[in-house]
Amino acid sequence: MRLKLKARQRRAEIMEHSKGLFARLGLHGVSVNEIAEACKVSPAVLYQHFRSKEALYEEVINDLACEREDYVDAVLSGPSDFANVLYRMTVIFVKGRIRDADSVRIELRSLIDGDEIQEKFFSNHWKGLAEYIELSLQEMKETGTIESIDTRLAVLSYIALVRQVMITLSLDEQEMNGGAGVEYYVKGVLNIFLRGIELPALDW
Repeated sequence: MRLKLKARQRRAEIMEHSKGLFARLGLHGVSVNEIAEACKVSPAVLYQHFRSKEALYEEVINDLACEREDYVDAVLSGPSDFANVLYRMTVIFVKGRIRDADSVRIELRSLIDGDEIQEKFFSNHWKGLAEYIELSLQEMKETGTIESIDTRLAVLSYIALVRQVMITLSLDEQEMNGGAGVEYYVKGVLNIFLRGIELPALDW
């Protein structure tokens, strides 16, 4: 039992150290030897826990992708119109993501490098927000509340705006510690999005 626990701890430590390296350098920018050195183990020990560097990277990504946000409170804790619910969901999402700046960096590196693994990261992390926007816009199109728009493109546009907020807040320590705050930035990008789909902006 003790040996199993030690192996589990070692595996978790390797994942934690390698996460920072992958965040800074990407999958292809770091070698097995560099990962082993950062983890203070030999490459042989690394291979005891992960069959390859790619397997380690995938495990790190999957671990991050499992951290899904709970939006029940966001839906129930205020006005139930599309803009207000999306605002509260986005605030929860962004606050959850910027708690771990490495996860934001890894997502950006994955997008730049064009890794297939990032598809899992994208779909898991953004699924709640993306589905809410897609279903809501579809319903508004059917009821004539908004003009016919490309729903998928609208979702991707909003995700791009929210990513910008995440980058600003997680990579800029000054903004994180003394800036305007998550709520301010989210409301700003949400209003840009709402204007784009011709819906009224949220009041400041």
